[in-house]
Amino acid sequence: MTAAQTKQLALAFLQAFWDGDPERGAALCAPDARWTFQKSLRSPRSAAVREAIDWLNDTLVSGFDPDSGYQVEVHNAIATDEEAAIEYTATGKTRAGKRYENNYLVRFTVRDGRITSVRPYFDTHYVHCRLVALPDNDND
Repeated sequence: MTAAQTKQLALAFLQAFWDGDPERGAALCAPDARWTFQKSLRSPRSAAVREAIDWLNDTLVSGFDPDSGYQVEVHNAIATDEEAAIEYTATGKTRAGKRYENNYLVRFTVRDGRITSVRPYFDTHYVHCRLVALPDNDND
């Protein structure tokens, strides 16, 4: 794939996630694609992409006000033939009525036209304090 195709694939995956369409996002991934979480998120450290999307929707996305959801502004999208990095800001209103604004950087690895690895980076402490109290996780 070209760098432009890799970037478009990563953006299409994120758009599917933001649109609440996990099937569309999972279809862009290799069957063995993995999502790596930050340890401080109190989530599984690594999961199959579909399982990770379900966990995120059930645990984090559900913390947004269901009537207003959240909005995303992409700031940068860069790629090589096999790697992409997408930088964006998500804003919204929480179920508790608080304003939420967090910056994200998501790294992707792509092989043979499919996403094989998703690695997001963001302020997990802010998520815990502002959006949703994260569950305890003793898995290191």
